Amino acid sequence: MRWPLIYQVTLPLALWTLLTVLALSLVNLWYAKGETEEEVEGRLSTITRQVAEVRFPLSLPVLQQIQGLTGTELAVIDVDGNLLRATTPISDGEIASLKDEGSGDEFDLSQIVQIGGEEYFHSTTRSRFSGTQPVIVHLLYPKMNYDRRVAQSFWPLMLMGLVAVGPMLLVASILAARVTRPIARLQKQVGSIAEGEFVEVPPGKTNDELNDLARAINRMSQQLEAYATQVRTMERAQVLGQIGAGFSHQIRNAMTGGQMALGLHRLDCNIPDCESLEVAQRQMKMVEHMVQSMLRLGRSHQVERVPIDVDELIDSTVAMVAPQASHHALSIEQRVLLRPGAMLSGDFVLLQTCLMNLLLNGIEATLAARAGEGEAVAHDCGMRIEASTHADGKSITIRVCDKGMGPSSEIAEQLFEPLITTKPEGTGLGLPVVREIVELHGGTIQWYRVDDQTCFEITLPIAESE
Repeated sequence: MRWPLIYQVTLPLALWTLLTVLALSLVNLWYAKGETEEEVEGRLSTITRQVAEVRFPLSLPVLQQIQGLTGTELAVIDVDGNLLRATTPISDGEIASLKDEGSGDEFDLSQIVQIGGEEYFHSTTRSRFSGTQPVIVHLLYPKMNYDRRVAQSFWPLMLMGLVAVGPMLLVASILAARVTRPIARLQKQVGSIAEGEFVEVPPGKTNDELNDLARAINRMSQQLEAYATQVRTMERAQVLGQIGAGFSHQIRNAMTGGQMALGLHRLDCNIPDCESLEVAQRQMKMVEHMVQSMLRLGRSHQVERVPIDVDELIDSTVAMVAPQASHHALSIEQRVLLRPGAMLSGDFVLLQTCLMNLLLNGIEATLAARAGEGEAVAHDCGMRIEASTHADGKSITIRVCDKGMGPSSEIAEQLFEPLITTKPEGTGLGLPVVREIVELHGGTIQWYRVDDQTCFEITLPIAESE
């Protein structure tokens, strides 16, 4: 059975309040009862002594005056049991009961008689007046007056407590709601997180434990979102590795066949120095290396390091891409500003694959920008690849810039993750391969926009021999 928190707060509090009020009322009743008994006994004991010592006739007017001052009914009976006078009507049968009950001179609340349908505390005393024979005076104090005074000490306090329970419950409900509403909001947030929607809620205005809990849940949401992103990346890399393993054999066989066909064509046509065939063979080798590079995603590999001349690396890469750039009337500017002898250490073909990928992406981005802005800007469309010594003197920075529109905001934060792309025919594999190659060489890669250009900047350590 579900037991809402608001009931767990308000109902025990209400029950405790009621029990407290009842206990206080009972204590006050017990205290008031004792005080009332002492007061009534003391007052009427005094009346009893005064009546016993009176030296004037106890006529009816005197009895009525005493009754008016003390609230006590009086009845005078002679020694033979005859009623002489009384302040209240008393029947013969009731006189007989008074004779049976009258046994002491002290007022005792334990003696109760019923006269005229009402209960009285009863006490008797003997009195002489004007030298006549003694008479018995019966004192009758209405029990109703006693009960009224005792009840007045119990019910007002009890009713005040009962009335106070209502506002107390209202206040308790408001306070409980101030706790349960944030808890319900946090419960909804946790439910969304459990469903994979990593939402965050703004912290509350009060600096309390619930606010701390909200901040902790927000931190948990951020961490889970980061973990989920890492898991998705690993899953993509794993899927990519599985797909690559399935197709690598067929692609490698096809590329080998193509290279053999080009070699036979060279021999049959007797054109050993044909530049077109050289470019075609280099392109086919590059494709083979790119396929092998893609298989590196999500796997741990060691790079076979050899000294690499940066000028040669950039020249050979531009030569591979130049035919495609020329076909679209694009220029590629080269700029190498390195100190003499500065070289890289790594796999030449892998780094060539890396730069070639960036240049090909730049060509596609520039063509897309040209198509969007018109032929009027065609003369200004070009690319730039440059290398310079990093400010720390221990690294070389290679920068590839194009005049495209740059990555869209949808994928800007996930640009280097596998299978992330907005190109209609894109695979989302190029930049992840680039990052993998750069990191395998101990370097870093970043991108930025400057002067309406998109630049990818690779930083690689200079060879240790230098």
